[in-house]
Amino acid sequence: MMKKRPNILFLMTDEQRYDAVGYVNPQVLTPHLDAMARESVCFLNAYTANPSCIPARAAIFTGRYPSQCGVPGYMSFLPEKETTFMKLLRDGGYYTAVIGKQHFWKSKIEKGYDYEDIVDEHFPPEVISDKITEGYFGQPANKTVSDRVSSYVTYLMENGFTEGSQLYRQINDKGIYEFFADEKYHVDSYIGTRGKQWLEKEAPADRPWFLTLSFPGPHMPFDGIGLPDAEGYHEEEMELPDTNIRDIFNKPPHYLDIAKKFGQLDLKNHTSPDGLTAEDIRLMKKAYYAKMTLIDRKIGEVLDTLKKRGMYEDTLILFTSDHGEYMGDFGVATKAQYCSEALMRVPFLLKPPVADFKGYPEDSFISSVEIAATFLTAAGLPVPENISPRSLTQFYQGDGKELWEDIYMEARDIRAIRDSHYKLIYYQNRDYGEFYDLSNDPHEKYNLWDDPGVQKEKARLMCRLADHMIGLGENSRQVWNIGAPQI
Repeated sequence: MMKKRPNILFLMTDEQRYDAVGYVNPQVLTPHLDAMARESVCFLNAYTANPSCIPARAAIFTGRYPSQCGVPGYMSFLPEKETTFMKLLRDGGYYTAVIGKQHFWKSKIEKGYDYEDIVDEHFPPEVISDKITEGYFGQPANKTVSDRVSSYVTYLMENGFTEGSQLYRQINDKGIYEFFADEKYHVDSYIGTRGKQWLEKEAPADRPWFLTLSFPGPHMPFDGIGLPDAEGYHEEEMELPDTNIRDIFNKPPHYLDIAKKFGQLDLKNHTSPDGLTAEDIRLMKKAYYAKMTLIDRKIGEVLDTLKKRGMYEDTLILFTSDHGEYMGDFGVATKAQYCSEALMRVPFLLKPPVADFKGYPEDSFISSVEIAATFLTAAGLPVPENISPRSLTQFYQGDGKELWEDIYMEARDIRAIRDSHYKLIYYQNRDYGEFYDLSNDPHEKYNLWDDPGVQKEKARLMCRLADHMIGLGENSRQVWNIGAPQI
């Protein structure tokens, strides 16, 4: 008798740092994710394929790195010829649904969902009435307002909210906001509630289901001030980073672009006198962590619903984020075309569809590009030859683990690789780059690219980087010819 196929719940956040969970950082209050971590494979070295939303998500949806699926940067989108793992699940007999952020942007690809409630907003625009401008969120202008906005904006309008100023106010020019309306009108609360409702009323009982529940937070703007969960945080207790604006001057020149966002640069003295202050960073962390606690509470409600319906043990649950956030590191707060650990390393939990599974921490390097193969394997479906083939189900099935000794990453024309000791970041057509001794410099303060003492290790990682890039070529695993000598 064929084993019952598991339901699959894909929990996502946006722009969540690796250390923005309680089981890594006790300053962050996430009791429900902490409890889930004790029942999961807790990956400690999980990395995104790209530090920006659209390419990072494209890699997740297709199981192909951004350079493979044609989405190298934020202003690109999936071509129609690509195939999502959601479509493969649906074609394989799963009922597929999505609630929350996706960021397909202008892509016309067949997403693969039977049910769609896509909400890409992080907070509502200043005006969400009939004054919505042409091209709002990439939508054509010839549609009615109700056709051009998400269910979340419709929900706000139905409850009398037609301007963002009715919900929040800006505290300062560093992107920190106070949300002063009832919590139920916050986008992350709305997404969590919709996920719970779907599981209670719409999840099919006659076939396995797949649900993406994707929260727009804790992505900037940092509007957690004023939420009930902010009361659990005190600014004076927020730890400050070990880096500052001076450390950016040791990096490639485009790093100065993010520093300019937070004030004028004094290039002579390597300072940004009106940039992020210690007070700014502490308040920013409070706002960011408060949103994470809200999201954690809504995830807890979703998990409780699964348990009440008797589906928890039969459901594979994967939790991660698309990429990270500087959050005060190097005196800035943003994400962009950089391969820093703060942006590339993400939280990652895999709760198996196994009763009484005893969770454990796993040190192996993994990539978000492997999510597609993981879900397809768990569903008993074939994994296409042109996607990243390793399934993370092997980490809980006990039949041996294929371990990676390093991890490969991309950011448009930047390629990066790191192992347990060093990290190399290569810039196409540039005579500079980045090289860090992470064992002694985990915060990437000291760029050793030109240091003569590390050139042997730098050459070794450059060769490994070339290995990965060659392996990403289309049909790269195909033999040269019948009977040809094997290299």
